[in-house]
Amino acid sequence: MADTKLQITLKKLLQDGHQVEVPAHGISMYPLLHPGDKVVVIPKLPQTGDIGVFCHQDILIAHRLIKTDNCHYYFKGDALIRSDTPVKAKDVLGTVVARKRNNKTTSTNQLLFRLFKKLMPKLTPITGRPFNYYGRIHYKLTTLLSGN
Repeated sequence: MADTKLQITLKKLLQDGHQVEVPAHGISMYPLLHPGDKVVVIPKLPQTGDIGVFCHQDILIAHRLIKTDNCHYYFKGDALIRSDTPVKAKDVLGTVVARKRNNKTTSTNQLLFRLFKKLMPKLTPITGRPFNYYGRIHYKLTTLLSGN
């Protein structure tokens, strides 16, 4: 999300306890999230395996929580090779609870999301590169076929 005013508004809404709907950009969470999807975020700290939303340099990012320790949360996009820098608890804003795509809402309680929640914290070092590769191909083909 590039619009700074929108980022600030969404951050404030989450900090004030409101649920928000946020557009997804990029392929860092491919295959579960595609560019153009919307994610529903609630102001609740994520558990390991959840897709959490955090603020980094005033930008909202939705990546999977891999682990926590006493001071930090460790996130990584499913289709990324490297993890994000450690995030302080004060910068973690919420948890993704649903994805909206093509007028269909899918809860993160659905089987595929639950499988990813369980498996990805362990498999992410292996899956990052292939998910990134296939995500880029999918995005390019989708863009080409849609004429954008």
